[in-house]
Amino acid sequence: MDFRKAYAIAIKDLDEVFSSVGIYGPMLGVPMFFSVLLPVLTFYVTQYSAQGIVSKLVSLPGGSGALGSGPGLFFMAFFSVSVLGPIFLTMPILTASVIASDSFAGEKERKTAEALLATPIKTSELLLGKILASFIPTVLLTVAVFAIYGAATNILAFRSFGQYILPTGPWIMMLLTSPFLAIAAISFVVLISSHVKSIKEAQQISTLLVLPILIMPFAAILNIVELSVSFFVWFISFLFLLDVVALYIGIKSFRKENIL
Repeated sequence: MDFRKAYAIAIKDLDEVFSSVGIYGPMLGVPMFFSVLLPVLTFYVTQYSAQGIVSKLVSLPGGSGALGSGPGLFFMAFFSVSVLGPIFLTMPILTASVIASDSFAGEKERKTAEALLATPIKTSELLLGKILASFIPTVLLTVAVFAIYGAATNILAFRSFGQYILPTGPWIMMLLTSPFLAIAAISFVVLISSHVKSIKEAQQISTLLVLPILIMPFAAILNIVELSVSFFVWFISFLFLLDVVALYIGIKSFRKENIL
């Protein structure tokens, strides 16, 4: 395998993806919007409703350390990690799905597949280049969104309680989970790339991966599961196995003619 050819494919795809103005809305606008809006919303709820919520949900896990400092800090610590944290875990899935869908299905819409397939490039080099084109910006954007949200949350928490909330162990583990979620999304797009004809179809199907993630906040609120470090160790282990299987099937089933 010639990694220089794979790198060239990745650069070409990134130029094509980011040349479309329409991609910036779902890929950049939504994550950045939530990374600023959600801390403000959490702060507002903490200021005006934390006492009543905590009194009704006294069995919330993971907040005992903050409870001694009052229900406000307890609620903000729990809500910031166990409720909003999983919402941010949808970002690598959505971002990777948007870029990968454009990378694979976009070749069909832009009518550029014929020229690409005419070049002396192996299937493995083509596939690696397209995976890198989706994976690298997804991870960088996810880290940026987590950092912005963490900074905004800490600023608001320090102003009210004189303490920082983030990062915590589970919060760091969520960030470490994001590359595995991105690979799962990309692998899923590779698997369906030969069965769809447009970017929108690929995006709609691949974003179904966010549904299991959105169960986490409800499971945490109902005290069904505690989003602890050990939980995410098991979750990452499961995702690693899922990624290996999905990539293997995707690589075996992928043909360059799939993007025609």
